[in-house]
Amino acid sequence: MAPARNEDQPDPSASSTAPALRAAQLEAVAAAKSSAAAASDSVLTAKDRAEIAFTDKYSSPDVYVDAKKDTLWHPWVGTLELRPLRFETRSGTFVIGLRTPVDAWLGKHRHRGTVTAVTAAGHWGYKEYDWIAGPGDYVVENPGTIHTLFMGAGSEVVFTVTGSLEFFNDDDSLRETMDVFSFAKMYHDHCTELGVEPNQKLWY
Repeated sequence: MAPARNEDQPDPSASSTAPALRAAQLEAVAAAKSSAAAASDSVLTAKDRAEIAFTDKYSSPDVYVDAKKDTLWHPWVGTLELRPLRFETRSGTFVIGLRTPVDAWLGKHRHRGTVTAVTAAGHWGYKEYDWIAGPGDYVVENPGTIHTLFMGAGSEVVFTVTGSLEFFNDDDSLRETMDVFSFAKMYHDHCTELGVEPNQKLWY
């Protein structure tokens, strides 16, 4: 039986095969790129290229929002804070981050459009439901839904909201209606208070 190799000693065979393995991997990547390029050249027709050029000319550009440079957190209700990411004034859709350092509730409200949510951190849910969303969880809320939001300490959620939100008093009378312009105005006013120029690229 061959003696066990000391873990501190290099394996001669490994050192000799590593460069060859690396070279083989690089060749495989180059071959894949070449094959993909060839396939692309052979698949795209003149009609395809014309459609792509038309789309590039008339579509809206892609958007990148740097969370640290292009937007900011601002207070909303109690300990809840908002970070706007997108205001689509044509469709009434807006994208916001919502967070709180401690447990917090947002009063009963109704959605007049679809809402989706992705959990970035912590746990949150609604008084009326038996599920609790955690990091990475995805939620869809349909138009007409009425519920009461609970945000756990340290939670952060990104909501995409279409349409208005109606907030109710304890006696179920309507207290306030908010939409994309309401949230955009809060962000704008907060920037003004800080002496910071609102990021116009958040509007669409």
